[in-house]
Amino acid sequence: MHLGIGHEAVGAVLGRHRRAGDAVVSTHRAHLHALAAGVDPVQLAAELLERDGLNHGKGGHMHLFDPEARFMCTGIVGAGVPIASGYALKQSLQADGALTVSVVGDGTMNQGAVFETMNLAAVRGLPMVFLCEDNHYSISVRREESTAGELRRRGEPFGIPGFACDGTDVDRVDEAMGQAFEITRNGEKKEAARTRDPVLRLRERLLDSGTPEARLEEGENRATETVAEWFAAARQRPLPGKKTAREHVFADVQT
Repeated sequence: MHLGIGHEAVGAVLGRHRRAGDAVVSTHRAHLHALAAGVDPVQLAAELLERDGLNHGKGGHMHLFDPEARFMCTGIVGAGVPIASGYALKQSLQADGALTVSVVGDGTMNQGAVFETMNLAAVRGLPMVFLCEDNHYSISVRREESTAGELRRRGEPFGIPGFACDGTDVDRVDEAMGQAFEITRNGEKKEAARTRDPVLRLRERLLDSGTPEARLEEGENRATETVAEWFAAARQRPLPGKKTAREHVFADVQT
């Protein structure tokens, strides 16, 4: 049984910052994170006791799944990180402000899958928080004997900021996690909207050059009406018939 003794502050603060719709993908030491994600405590306890619980006694304490709470975990080191990016990709496409927390240990921060997922998350702008619980040991190997550099800086080459704190100090955990959640949930999206949207950039430039805002709104309304007319006309077109399924697909070639 892999308990979370000494990690209570992390689980408690995670529960405070988590919102409905957020996903949590945890490790073999997942019980506190499961509670933070909203997993039913009785169902969780029954599963730990191998009773008919969260996963009918078949998952055990390292393989907990709750689709409604958007929570899962795995006992394979680093295996949950790429899976977490799947949750985040869906959230990115839905653009509903939700995010995914990928919980890892200090040993997992040396896994190639972690770096690959960080790269993917940065390239696609996925709403992911990589939450590392550093207890200084990978089973029985001291971190100083296996890991070089500062763990909080692992994401810097990908443009992912890192925050470090004393994991036993609730206030410090709350401060660090709050910053990570704020940047992930809002910061990147706002920055992209302001600096990467060509329409907004042109609008700001026209306003700065003295163009009246009323004139811009007039043009925007006219454009909206035009596009609406296009789609109204398009909806009048018939759907293709079943008999046309093979038309314009194959070419007759004379040899």
